Amino acid sequence: METSTFDPTRGEIGDLDSIQRSEKKLRDWFFREKRDLPFRRNRTPYSTWVSEVMLQQTRVAAMIPIYEAFLKRFPTPSDLAHAEEEEVLQYWKGLGYYSRAKNLQKGMRKLVQEFDGVFPRTLESALSLPGIGPYTGRAVLSISYNLPFAVLDGNAKRVLSRFFLFRGNISKSDSILQEIADRFLDRKHAGDHNEAVMELGARICLPARPLCAQCPLSQDCRAFREGAQNEIPVPEKKAREIPLGMRFLIVRAPEGILLLRYSERRFFKTIFSLPFDWEGDSPYDPDPNIDLGIEFSNTGSEFKHTITHHKIRGSIWESVLGSDEARRLEERLLREKKEFGVEWKWCSWADLENGFPSSVAKKIRRALSVSEGELPGISRGKNLSKNRREE
Repeated sequence: METSTFDPTRGEIGDLDSIQRSEKKLRDWFFREKRDLPFRRNRTPYSTWVSEVMLQQTRVAAMIPIYEAFLKRFPTPSDLAHAEEEEVLQYWKGLGYYSRAKNLQKGMRKLVQEFDGVFPRTLESALSLPGIGPYTGRAVLSISYNLPFAVLDGNAKRVLSRFFLFRGNISKSDSILQEIADRFLDRKHAGDHNEAVMELGARICLPARPLCAQCPLSQDCRAFREGAQNEIPVPEKKAREIPLGMRFLIVRAPEGILLLRYSERRFFKTIFSLPFDWEGDSPYDPDPNIDLGIEFSNTGSEFKHTITHHKIRGSIWESVLGSDEARRLEERLLREKKEFGVEWKWCSWADLENGFPSSVAKKIRRALSVSEGELPGISRGKNLSKNRREE
């Protein structure tokens, strides 16, 4: 029998027969208990690729309606490859991390141009596609083609760490955990096996208080045998929350509401957004100063938002321009475009959530409590004191 032994830090691999028995238990459990999810009904490489990218940093329940609408609008790699970027970002709204949507589209364009729209069957070729990393490449190849590649996402790392009593830092041990995952892989049923491991981690082998009594692998789980399931994986320090104050600036002109995009800023660098600046202290160097040369009034409306570990307190300011002022603003933005690569466009207030495809736009509209394109302090003539933006 093939055997391999890891030291206590690296984990313990048992004999091959024992591993195969555990693989079958896991597979049988998965066939009985797996959730009926839309992305499991059609496991083409394209749909798998889209679903795996969407599921990064996103809960399944939140992802499903976006996934279904996205696949309805862009049913094939060619549809996505030839779509306008702004429309793709609109259909990505609610998932965040818009650079992933842009990379996904870049990947589809290369897939269509260089692979005739057919996802390659080698990991090396898969990794040549923009937006495809080791996890996504292995997931697509195993789930859609049943090729023998073990995947390693957060759920899989947790399951493998407990099952093989791996006591190392899982965020810094990908090579070791990949070796363990490769040894545990059911090579005849690679796709089902990978989905089963991830399903077990999502529903049973939870980060805190794992449901060991319901786990099909509990009898073989080394952490459970030693009563160490609550100690593994080794807890990592949470990133310190960073409070930030941000002022979002509504510039209303006859052309519409001003939106900006430029890659040099910290947030919203890949999408159009309302102009914004910092309010109060910030631990970061300031973004390039895009001076609009406009006076703004504080609406008095605020909202809260979270971006990764940043806790943002957003305030909303506004200004209304006439045609001549708007024209001078565009001339100023042309100069900023040369220096900072600034892009701008105008959109209607009613279409703000499409033009600025972030939940921030929805929060701003809700905070202002307006309808039919009216802006408080502008359309209803509130008497608001004028305040200059911080230089």
